[in-house]
Formats: sequence, structure tokens, C-alpha cells
Amino acid sequence: MAELKRVKKRKLNLKALIILLLIIYLIVMLLYIIFTMPIKNIYITGNNLITDNEIIEAAGIKDYPAIFKTSKSKLIKKISNLELVENVEVKKTLTGKLTIEITEATPLFYNRNTNKVVLSNQKEVEPNRKYSGIPTLINYVPTDILNDFIESLSEIDTDIIKMINEIEYDPDISNDITIDEYRFLLRMNDTNHVYVNIINMERLNDYEEIFATVGDLHGTVYLDSYNADNIIFEAFKEDNEETIEENQAEENNSSGGEEENETEA
Repeated sequence: MAELKRVKKRKLNLKALIILLLIIYLIVMLLYIIFTMPIKNIYITGNNLITDNEIIEAAGIKDYPAIFKTSKSKLIKKISNLELVENVEVKKTLTGKLTIEITEATPLFYNRNTNKVVLSNQKEVEPNRKYSGIPTLINYVPTDILNDFIESLSEIDTDIIKMINEIEYDPDISNDITIDEYRFLLRMNDTNHVYVNIINMERLNDYEEIFATVGDLHGTVYLDSYNADNIIFEAFKEDNEETIEENQAEENNSSGGEEENETEA
């Protein structure tokens, strides 16, 4: 007769099961708290012309939604729709801190032909008080040349751009032959004129240094030469005449003083 095998029954370790369930519960609750935790702080940097409120409204986070349910890519896409935004970076932390880093486009000039303000990202926007103190483009520029001009002007210091009053597209033409189709005339707020072409646009950053060398004279400086060391300055006729008169007066005073000294002797 075959022997019956005795099967041992394992006792259920109730204590270990309770601990395991408790650990699972705590993990689930922790994940729930993390993923439902609202945004606690919003930090926005890099914005000057765009207000914090405009950015928050565009991002759709004015009600401080759950930080980890808020997609970074969606936030970037929404904020990028603001006309003055050139670049956006978004950072999140486990403590509920949301940081939005903005790079703004620079308002470059008012285009009289389109009645729009042109930005460094080549967008055109409606003019308003935000864009005060920028120059005016007064005439038509072919599209490809205009785009190149915008790109080059974007590299110029904003303080220098604010010193420009008018921009005129003024290609260098002689005897119906176009010598330089990329030349512009800039009329400055201090009454000076600057001829510059797109390839030499960065030389405009030296504007103040250039005019510091000519004293009180006003005139035209030519930065459109393909020789980077060649800067030509022509004083306005009135300034030339005044300078000549002043020099003559100084010479006369000097001569008069010498004659008096001779007489006394």
C-alpha cells in the first residue's frame, strides 16, 4: 500500500502582510501628493516689456494647477505665442517652485510702410507705448534686404539704437550702377548722420567713441567702407564755417596781443 505524503501547510505571516500593505499605501499616497501638489511659487525672470501677469495668463497657470500635471512643453508653447517672447525655459522642483526664464525680442524700429513695430525676431506688432524711443524706417526696403538688416541691427546695443531718429534705405548708386545695395542712412538724435551697410553694421556700436574724437563738430560719418579701419568723417558746412571763423578770431586775438606787446616795448 502506497504511503500517503504529508503536505505541510505554510502559515500566513499576517504581520509581514500588514507591513507590506502599509508600505504600498505610503508609496501610493506619496505619489498622489506629489502629482497633485499645486504650484506654490512662480518665479519669472528676463522680462522687461512683458508683465508677469501677461505671462501667467498666457501660460494658463493663474489658478496654480498641479505642478507635475503641468507640461513644460505646453507651457513653453503657450508663452511663446506672446509677440515679444523670443525664447522660453521652464524649470520645476519637487517643492512646487516653477521658474520661467524669458528672453524678450528687442523692438528695433517703427516701419512707416506697414505702420508696425519690427522686432528682433522679425515679427511685426502693433505700435503702443511699450515701444517708445525707437527709430522710424521712412521708406521701402526690399524684403530680403530688410530681413538681413533686421538680423544685423539685432546685434547692436539697444542704447545705440535709441540714439537713431530715422532710418532711410539709401543704396549707393552712381551713373545708374548700383555700387552697394545694402547701404542705409541713419539720422541720429544728436543731428549727426551715419552711412552704414549691413556687412559693417556692428561698427555702429563704436558710434560714441567715433564722435568723441571730433569734439563739438557735427556731420556725417561713413561706416560703409569694406576696409574696417577706414572711417571717413565730413563736418556739416555750417560747423566747418563756424570752426574757420573761430580759428580766425583766435588768430586775430593772438596777433593783436603781439602788436600791443611790441607797442609797449
